[in-house]
Amino acid sequence: MRRSISILTLLFISIFSGCDKDENERIGLFGKWQAAQFMSIESMYYAKNNNYSPVIDFKTDGTYSIKLDLNYCLGTFSGADKNEITISAPGCTKICCDSPFSQRFSQILGSVKSYELTDGKLKLNVPEWGWIELLPVE
Repeated sequence: MRRSISILTLLFISIFSGCDKDENERIGLFGKWQAAQFMSIESMYYAKNNNYSPVIDFKTDGTYSIKLDLNYCLGTFSGADKNEITISAPGCTKICCDSPFSQRFSQILGSVKSYELTDGKLKLNVPEWGWIELLPVE
């Protein structure tokens, strides 16, 4: 009898705990992304700091946060379906000390109009400028 109760208990636990999703599991755009590079004619003016890349976290509640070199930013986004997106300009702590790459990253976000997910990479498209390539943060 004891053995059957133990087996039923283990079965019950495995059924209900096996269905939980990992909270870090990526669902489309949502999750943390690290800015890898700009693909734009002007990208040569914004050298990337080899020791750091901005990390943006798109949350399911329509907000995002960014960790720049030294500063933090917050903002909102909407319309993250059909690969169209509207991203508000971020509100950042004092931005004077970040690299040119990080500063430009935070400045250009408000101009993003669409995105693409390909081969595990996120591409934020800015019309008549180019795009920002981002890689997933594990």
